[in-house]
Amino acid sequence: MVPADELDQIDSALRNDIRRLGTQLGNALVRQHGPELLERVEQVRAMARGLRRDEESGAGLGKVLDDVDVVEAIHLVRAFTVYFHLANTAEQVHRVEDLNAAGLAGSLRFGDAVDKLLKLGIDEAEIVAATRHADLRPVFTAHPTEASRRSILDKLTEIAVLIERRGESGCGPADQSRIDRRIDELIDAVWQTDELRRERPDPVDEARSILYFLTEIAADGVPELFDDVDAVLRTIGGSLDGPQVPVRFGSWVGGDRDGNPNVTPETTLEVLAFQRGRALRLLVAEIEELSSELSVSTAVAGITEEMQAQLETDRDGFPDIVSRFSKLSAGEPYRQRCSVIHQRLQEAMDLPPGPRAYRTPAEVEADLAVMSQSLEANEGSLLAQGRLARVRRILAMIGFHLAILDIRESASAHHLALEGLFSELDTGYSTMSRPERTALLASELESRRPLAPPAGLDARGSLALFTALRHALDQHGDGAIGSYIVSMTQGVDDVLAPVVLAREVGLVDIPSGIARLGFVPLFETVADLRGIGTMLRELFAVPAYRRLVEIRGNVQEVMVGYSDSNKDGGITTSQWEIHKALRAIAEVSAEVGIKVVVFHGRGGTVGRGGGPTNAAILSQPAGVVNGAVKITEQGEVIADKYGLPRLAQRNLDLALSAVVEATVAHRHPRHGQGGIEAWNDVMELMSERAYQAYRNLLDTPGFVEYFQTSTPVEELAAMNIGSRPARRSGAEAGIDGLRAIPWVFGWTQSRQIIPGWFGVGTAMEAAQQAGCGEQLQTMYQDWQFFRTFVSNVEMTLVKTDLAIARHYVNRLVAPELHHFFDTIAEEHDLTVAHIAKLAGGDLLNDLPVLKRTLAVRDAYLDPISVLQVELLARSRAATGVPADNRRIQRALLLTVNGIAAGLRNTG
Repeated sequence: MVPADELDQIDSALRNDIRRLGTQLGNALVRQHGPELLERVEQVRAMARGLRRDEESGAGLGKVLDDVDVVEAIHLVRAFTVYFHLANTAEQVHRVEDLNAAGLAGSLRFGDAVDKLLKLGIDEAEIVAATRHADLRPVFTAHPTEASRRSILDKLTEIAVLIERRGESGCGPADQSRIDRRIDELIDAVWQTDELRRERPDPVDEARSILYFLTEIAADGVPELFDDVDAVLRTIGGSLDGPQVPVRFGSWVGGDRDGNPNVTPETTLEVLAFQRGRALRLLVAEIEELSSELSVSTAVAGITEEMQAQLETDRDGFPDIVSRFSKLSAGEPYRQRCSVIHQRLQEAMDLPPGPRAYRTPAEVEADLAVMSQSLEANEGSLLAQGRLARVRRILAMIGFHLAILDIRESASAHHLALEGLFSELDTGYSTMSRPERTALLASELESRRPLAPPAGLDARGSLALFTALRHALDQHGDGAIGSYIVSMTQGVDDVLAPVVLAREVGLVDIPSGIARLGFVPLFETVADLRGIGTMLRELFAVPAYRRLVEIRGNVQEVMVGYSDSNKDGGITTSQWEIHKALRAIAEVSAEVGIKVVVFHGRGGTVGRGGGPTNAAILSQPAGVVNGAVKITEQGEVIADKYGLPRLAQRNLDLALSAVVEATVAHRHPRHGQGGIEAWNDVMELMSERAYQAYRNLLDTPGFVEYFQTSTPVEELAAMNIGSRPARRSGAEAGIDGLRAIPWVFGWTQSRQIIPGWFGVGTAMEAAQQAGCGEQLQTMYQDWQFFRTFVSNVEMTLVKTDLAIARHYVNRLVAPELHHFFDTIAEEHDLTVAHIAKLAGGDLLNDLPVLKRTLAVRDAYLDPISVLQVELLARSRAATGVPADNRRIQRALLLTVNGIAAGLRNTG
């Protein structure tokens, strides 16, 4: 727990920074538009403070904002939005959320986690082994929830660096003035930058944005984490030496085809080539730094025979390089070796690579290992464990691909491709039942007969994709692509179908022991989650598929989706069904002797599985975290968690600590079977009642219209946030065809946020009425899963604001639909009461700094929300001049950006 006085210091420093940035923003507004704009901003802000006190204040603010013209509305929205950008940046620097989370169970740095495990009696060697074999893999996706443009984020990143520098003890008045002048300049640049994208980004644009973060933290942030982990392990007799590192990154950018027609096979190949170039440039830069440091001279220290032999080989293979550096680095063997490594990496950038280029990362590691062994043998241990170890770990993390690309495609796409292939054989594939298709596909995998397609069949579909993947793996190595994810998996045939397609292009040949891709079922709906155990048992019972898993090291990856199950059944049922599904996965894994790695498809918001990562890892059932965790990082979460190197280091430290702790200390249930069964019964009751309440709301006639009119969901498509359409292909209008991201985005904008809490109050009320009140308290105190669930709901309730939501309803929704809001408000009050009772006081009482920060934000958020309501009304009634309508649309979309920045959440 962080001491209260330390929290006060952090809070004070943060408030001082935000106050100063606010003043600088005010000065910028005067420079750009004169004092009138600043005066209007201050007037609106002052009136917003009274919005919650009485209806008269709210009416006054509404009247002022109703009367503003569109140009002034744009200026007001932008002023408050830039304030949020600056406040968010300051909060990142001070790491407020992480420091607040230090009060939560399990929120430990790696060194603290090791101390805790030692006190629990865990053997030192076991901790070392668990850390060295850990595989924490954040997977960056391009899901459309990052509302801010790269042009804005770059400037905010520099402001963050300047804030940090300004707070250093050695920064004097002259330095502070210089920093403030630069921040003034950057604020003006932000103001004059258009927050809105003119065009929707394509997948390659998204790759450039996402991989920017990866490149930055791979060079600054993650290496420091590895160094810290290694230092801790050395205190207990271990180290992080070796070709493995406990954190690697994945990406879906350029590989996620599910519902995105813009991701073609050509796109995937282009993104892979782009990633390779980034990775190799980073490695070249690291070798240059290493060469600069390793000025070891043979006049002072010797080298090993193996090192000497490599130098002699270099004279024959690289005479041009040796000739150039023999004088520059005379008597400096490590620099001479670095010059050759540098050249071979540069030649690897060519496609195809030249004959002298490195073919694989393993070849680079072998050369670096020789250098390390030579240093260790000649009193250079610290040098081997310093910069050289850093380069080896970066290489182990990024390889030649920077991030491991996953491919995702819908199950239906594979069946469509196979329908065409099997049509030549008159099998009636399209009319077969699932068991019949499973039997057919299993028998195909046992044979080597190709399903030769007619010329041109599926030229741009699934078979073309597998042909491109074969080309990519041949060119970039098997490490470049990780998993092939089958979305909407409902049966064994859904998994076997892409395996057969992969066999057609030689990626899979089970009789020959070839399986160059891993196939991952994705379970997304409540019904699919409930059947996960049965489906996996049936899958592993297929002899050909079981052999495929064995070829791939006896490891199977399984993905669970948080977003669609929440949209389908509400947060209580979604979270509980996922928890039960994870238990089922662990049971199947133990039964069949296959290691199952769970891939968690979480979003940024609680309604899409979001929340503190370390708490989520520690709340999983016993035996699930078996050394490996994959987890999606989406949208604004990427910039928020990885935008600054030290913040990335902190977040990854917390997550890795949780992975190691869960691996060695949670192999078996923490509680007795009787207690677990009793808690299960309570959760079953709560899930059933919450589901009924949630579905009753959604299934009531008129609800779709209520959702569409009380939120800006229909207007979100114009934001050009991402390349992926908001609706599934061929989906009808309404909720069912809407993707989970805009579903959560819309509710969040209007501050109703029902995906994050609706039904929880009804669930807890049912448990109380069933006499389970004391059990709820025990579950909250002793069950990590339930405590994390309650904590995440509590956070969402604090961000929910029905006073603001009522403005949306009263202004935008037909009166005959207002009863939906009454139902939402009633459930909200019930949920707040029960959560507060469990937590023992008002919401977020245990996180005072965060609570006050969120309260302060409301004074700046409220004007944007009221303006959004007015602009939605004008936009929906627009019949005037097209130019005026475009300005209204622009102002409206700016409010969407502003609210997203203020809440630090979109979807």
